Amino acid sequence: MNQPLALTGEGLHFVCVKPVLALLICLLFAAPVVAQVEGGAEEEQTEPRDRPRITIEPGPSLIAPIQPPIQPLPGPELPPDVSDLPEPDQSIPEAPTPGIDKPDYSRLSSMEERAARLDDMFARLAEAENADAGNLVAEEIWAVWLNSGSASVNLLLRRGADAQTHNRNQFARVMYDYVTELEPNYAEGWARSSRLALEERDFARAAGEAVRALTLEPRHFYALWTLGNVLERLGRQDDALDAYREAQRLYPTLKSVSDRVDALEAILDGGVL
Repeated sequence: MNQPLALTGEGLHFVCVKPVLALLICLLFAAPVVAQVEGGAEEEQTEPRDRPRITIEPGPSLIAPIQPPIQPLPGPELPPDVSDLPEPDQSIPEAPTPGIDKPDYSRLSSMEERAARLDDMFARLAEAENADAGNLVAEEIWAVWLNSGSASVNLLLRRGADAQTHNRNQFARVMYDYVTELEPNYAEGWARSSRLALEERDFARAAGEAVRALTLEPRHFYALWTLGNVLERLGRQDDALDAYREAQRLYPTLKSVSDRVDALEAILDGGVL
């Protein structure tokens, strides 16, 4: 099994995920095929759409959890509820870990500290004994991912997530497009936009944006989940299983992912496509 690699001294973080990276490279050349599967893509617009001007006002802090895949795929259970995560300008509380000394991050830069904290959290997530313990660690990871470093971008993402939760997808699309334009290196923005594209049945966009999110954050189990949903929807069970297995490796106690791994393994082992 490939193991994550971290170069925190440079403030960089990469993960070696051979199976998933292989399918991601494949996906970069798969957009025409996806369009053909959907019955032929419409001609691309040469002029960008004029976006409505919006007024940003304080809104709900609800963050949408991972949504179930589009039917007829089985609808998995939702992952941890992240609606109670701290606001971006608040400090992120650390869950106490009995018997383990608290790491000292005082000598690290902000980027190095973020990478080191995520490394520690993912190590704990992989070793979680049950779903409740895993959920607590996953919430800490979400808190880091949701903070883009910009209060304005954080607010746009939260407004988009709340709109998506309440089926106001047109407004959510505007919010996510602003997020990805303002912060193109923000993995969470691409992951959320990818999920919305899947709900919109724009599979080429959903796959491409999931790849973008995973390029920025290879351990993003949310983006891996969405990518698996897209591939499964397109009948590419082998590739979908690779994505689900990597998400399961990162987050072993997430039942929705484990269920899809078991289901696809049964289908592929039985030769039923």
